[in-house]
Amino acid sequence: MSEVAPLLSARGVTTRFMTEAGEIWPTQGVDLDIHPGEVVGLVGESGSGKSVTARALARLVTPPSALCAGTITFQGRHLLDVSGNDLAEIRGGGIAIVVQDPAAALNPVMTVGAQIIRIARLGKNDPGPEAARRSAIELLSRLRIAEPERRLAAFPHQLSGGMKQRVLIAMALIRRPALLIADEPTTALDITVAADILTLLGEMRRDLGMAMLLISHDLSLIAGQCARVAVMYAGRIVELGLAAEVLGLPQHPYTRALLGSVPRGTKADGLLPAIPGEPPDLARLPKGCAFQPRCPLSADPCAMPQPLLRAGPLREAACWRAVEALS
Repeated sequence: MSEVAPLLSARGVTTRFMTEAGEIWPTQGVDLDIHPGEVVGLVGESGSGKSVTARALARLVTPPSALCAGTITFQGRHLLDVSGNDLAEIRGGGIAIVVQDPAAALNPVMTVGAQIIRIARLGKNDPGPEAARRSAIELLSRLRIAEPERRLAAFPHQLSGGMKQRVLIAMALIRRPALLIADEPTTALDITVAADILTLLGEMRRDLGMAMLLISHDLSLIAGQCARVAVMYAGRIVELGLAAEVLGLPQHPYTRALLGSVPRGTKADGLLPAIPGEPPDLARLPKGCAFQPRCPLSADPCAMPQPLLRAGPLREAACWRAVEALS
């Protein structure tokens, strides 16, 4: 990878949630670097730990109900040691996040203008109400919202799903962050609006020189947008490398299974392709490889302690039988 120092570097990021069923560990030992201006994709089934990883990197996993351990370094600062006003300055001004459900993320009793302007004025460099309003109007216009001045006075329920998502993007970008975390930003949108949103995100990212962590179930989207991709399963990154290599010649059996489940028409029995079995219960993870019960290459070594992400013939993979997976 690039010799330039990472913008964000995560090492051993582990999260614990307390639930009625006991402790669960949504992420375990996540290592990930994101370089300036780079787009990294994060893929995996629902429940694999993608969204918790995103929230952990943005310091949105907090005690007492949840804990985050490990190290997260952003622009040379150790984020897990930052608090108070310094953390507020980093959130939004340094790292911003766009979530997948704009209806839940927006405050229903505040106008969208009040919400965008409030974000614009956080931190040490408050531009003042008028300058913040002008910036909001300009940004909504760039995000192709017609009559942006009028839309500032609207409440979230008065906007379409696509417009709500653009408002969330405006809130994320209003302070020109160095890193944007986009967590399934188009899941709730129809295909035409989703394509437009992705185009806009790409344009804004290039204009601002941002790095981006793009989380998605859509492997074709990841292939088209990302330089590198990380594949998650049961709270761990199981494969990491250049997108063309990981998606073109996957080394981990789970990555192969994900690619094999992409709909390309129905099978002979009329069913869509799918990975056999179910993702593991995070409260009762097996001692060995978590993918072993669903893996076609499962053998004795797979019951050994969890394989670590390690360099292989083409990239990093956490699999005892990675070489065989290429055949």
